Amino acid sequence: MSLFVEERRRIILDQLRLYGRVSVKELSDAMEVSAVTIRQDLRVLEEELLLERTYGGAVRREANTGIPELSFHTRLSKKRPQKDAMAAAAAALVKDGYSVALDGSTTVYALAPLLKRYSKLTVITNSIIIAQQYLDTPSITVLLPGGRMRRDSISIVGRPEGLPDINLNIGFFGARGVSLVGEVTDIDQDEVAIKQAMLERCVAPVILTDGSKWGQVAPYTFARFAQISRLITTDDAPPEVVDEVRKAGPEVQIVRFKR
Repeated sequence: MSLFVEERRRIILDQLRLYGRVSVKELSDAMEVSAVTIRQDLRVLEEELLLERTYGGAVRREANTGIPELSFHTRLSKKRPQKDAMAAAAAALVKDGYSVALDGSTTVYALAPLLKRYSKLTVITNSIIIAQQYLDTPSITVLLPGGRMRRDSISIVGRPEGLPDINLNIGFFGARGVSLVGEVTDIDQDEVAIKQAMLERCVAPVILTDGSKWGQVAPYTFARFAQISRLITTDDAPPEVVDEVRKAGPEVQIVRFKR
């Protein structure tokens, strides 16, 4: 039995929902893959706060455990070469005079300073920390929604209807998962609501997500493949999943990063 990465991880999550725990050996035997492969799947799913690894396996992460999302600054330090490579590719899609949406992800944060080379941009963002990047750039107009501050992401959420009513040429959005099951997903419901509101205003929505996010399913879907024009990712993305997503519609641009 040969399964795609996303299929294996979906089976693992299904088993956790049914039985509350899984073992590496049982999963390895059932899916006919190595224990190393299963451990890698469990590690990735744990990073997405979807389970807790234990000796020899994993247990279901209960919704009421109160374990917080990793802070913005913690996430900012992870996968910097991948984020820098994707940011460079994304910046090349922008032109002078564009109206641009930037979400509150750390991946999109890497793009923010690269936009300073353009003139007469209008940037809509719910990210407080991204907005601050342009305090020294009067040629860029920054628009922010109303709402409440979300500390984990240093962003404004809660009132997506408060976004300025403006048509956007392009928008850039990070994601916690890209899969055929959930399509483009993220971890926080309030962040997802504001992402969706910005994405709907964009002529060309672009997803930025590194190779480790492919085959993962975070709790909330914020975009369907039919809604996005391009997906920029890194060359460590699983080719079999990339091929399937390409068939679903969006252009997938693969960039190399410094290892």
